[in-house]
Amino acid sequence: MDSIVLTVFRIGLLVLLWLFVLVALNAMRKDANAAASGGGAAGRGRKSAGSGGAQGAAPPVAPRRRETARRITVVEGPLNGSHMELATLEEIVLGRSPDCDFVLGDDYASARHARLFRRGSDWFVEDLDSRNGTFVGGYRIDQPERVGVGADIKVGRTTVRLVP
Repeated sequence: MDSIVLTVFRIGLLVLLWLFVLVALNAMRKDANAAASGGGAAGRGRKSAGSGGAQGAAPPVAPRRRETARRITVVEGPLNGSHMELATLEEIVLGRSPDCDFVLGDDYASARHARLFRRGSDWFVEDLDSRNGTFVGGYRIDQPERVGVGADIKVGRTTVRLVP
């Protein structure tokens, strides 16, 4: 009798473990679908600006705009109002160095802080191992991130935006 109870208990525990695995896989599938269909930021485990290494909450997924970015503009920082046309460019480097394509004039930006590049009709931003990090929509990025028209990209104390 004891062996039957023990066997039923083992089978029940195995069924519960498989249910847990299936629920976890379903949640991961939903996160991947949400990231692929909209903002690209859901479920990536970004660090918040002031979290000190703790995982921040995923930003809300905004509807993707179909507009194409025509220029990049400084909306906050030392060179507020500066802009650059993007129509013919495939890649630009943002930073403090005069060798950069888009010079920021910000003491908190690294010499070569971030790279903005085009893949098809989409623009992506990538941090170039800067000391202060690059933030998209208030969340620190650690891999190339898709940015749409109107997205805020914070580099040092400067905020730049892609505009139509």
